[in-house]
Amino acid sequence: MIEVRFHGRGGQGSVLASELLAQAAFLDGRHPQSFPFFGVERRGAPVTAFARIDDRPIALRTSILRPDIVVVLDPGLLGAVPVTDGLKEGGWVIANTRLPPGELAAPAKARVATVDAGAIALAHHLGSPMLPIVNTVMLGALARATGIVSRDAVLSAVRKFVPVQAEANAAAASEGFEAVVSGAAVRLLEPSVPRPTSGEDTLPEGPVAVVPSATLSTAAWRTMRPVLHLDRCTRCNFCWKFCPDDAIVLDETGYPVVRLEYCKGCGICATECPPKTIEMVPEEGVA
Repeated sequence: MIEVRFHGRGGQGSVLASELLAQAAFLDGRHPQSFPFFGVERRGAPVTAFARIDDRPIALRTSILRPDIVVVLDPGLLGAVPVTDGLKEGGWVIANTRLPPGELAAPAKARVATVDAGAIALAHHLGSPMLPIVNTVMLGALARATGIVSRDAVLSAVRKFVPVQAEANAAAASEGFEAVVSGAAVRLLEPSVPRPTSGEDTLPEGPVAVVPSATLSTAAWRTMRPVLHLDRCTRCNFCWKFCPDDAIVLDETGYPVVRLEYCKGCGICATECPPKTIEMVPEEGVA
């Protein structure tokens, strides 16, 4: 049996990706299973979905804690959420990132493949620059890197079951198949945002309501982060007033400081800033 775990954000199509993978496996003559994990239903929040593929009927109905393959649809999750928890030795990490495999943080002995799925999705007008819809691109990359489903089956599933822009999605999946690059990672993955503990094992979907809400970090929801250009700041305090998450505080001189551990990257501060002191930049690659 092959077990696949998808990690993405609400709105990127992680659940549909798991369903399309199952449909592609069925078209290849195998027995599939797919299901989502329902947690925080919010656009931009971390989302997890699962798929299993076998040559015989699948009776197992549990979440996947020991995946053979992890598919990461959003590069901002790589350092913020423990996406590779439980990955089997020699398992695959298929990631949407501009980085080559050799620069990606991943567990020891993992096999790694990367593809710039965001750029491909935007080239086919799938989603927006803030949240490209990369699920079909990642399916093409998954098929090429691992060979668990055929390219023809993926394209057939996309054309039949994607509800909108079916041909654009099929073209994006085909481009993802061609553009994926496989290689080896060079260092261990250490998530920058610690998970709360409850005294017993929890599922790998991120924070769950087992600790007081004040201890939970929402930084994992972020795809964009604010960068302050204080040379233009007038200290009007609009960013502080309008921030919905108390992620902005003022220093002793009255200038704003972003507390990234609480910032969801909503961009309200940048919108409300009168002198446009605040710039929203992609989370990946920001120092």
